[in-house]
Amino acid sequence: MNTHSYQNLVIQIFDDSTYEYGSSDNKFNYSKIYSNCEEHYQPSSKHGVKIYCDEEEINDCIVLSTGGSTGISSNSSLIDNDQLLICCADTVFYLKLPSLDLIWSIQADQATCFQIHKLQDDFIIHGEILVTRISKDGLIKWQFGGSDIFVSFGGDEAFKLNTDHIALTDFCNVKYKVDFNGKAINLAR
Repeated sequence: MNTHSYQNLVIQIFDDSTYEYGSSDNKFNYSKIYSNCEEHYQPSSKHGVKIYCDEEEINDCIVLSTGGSTGISSNSSLIDNDQLLICCADTVFYLKLPSLDLIWSIQADQATCFQIHKLQDDFIIHGEILVTRISKDGLIKWQFGGSDIFVSFGGDEAFKLNTDHIALTDFCNVKYKVDFNGKAINLAR
């Protein structure tokens, strides 16, 4: 679970993997449901959101998405002013606080979005296949892909946002340095 504090609110984002649309057996029934799933596809990731003020729940929603399944990690959501951004499978959802109205959603990776980070006035998404820079308006500014997926099982981090570049290591241990315009600075094994 991720817990964010914003003004007098506590926002919780959690995995609700057993949620089924229309089921009376759901643990939670949400007031708003946002999905990128086409009618004949089942969501691979289901993330619930609850907002509390003075320990009383004031709003909730669930985001559903297809693509590679994701869980909740420390960097899979963030607060930007009065907006909440959540990585869910291959999509980033951008919600207004505290109403949880959907402002936009965008597929930021062909498989899975692991992390989201603020960079200047934009957002950097660490995906399985791509690193994507998205504007506050939900427009993709650039995407960068390597020779393999950006997942590392060795000692190196697969993704690191530095002050002047992004350091990446792919599954084959190829290392990349990418500037903030999405261009490779160097490529070395």
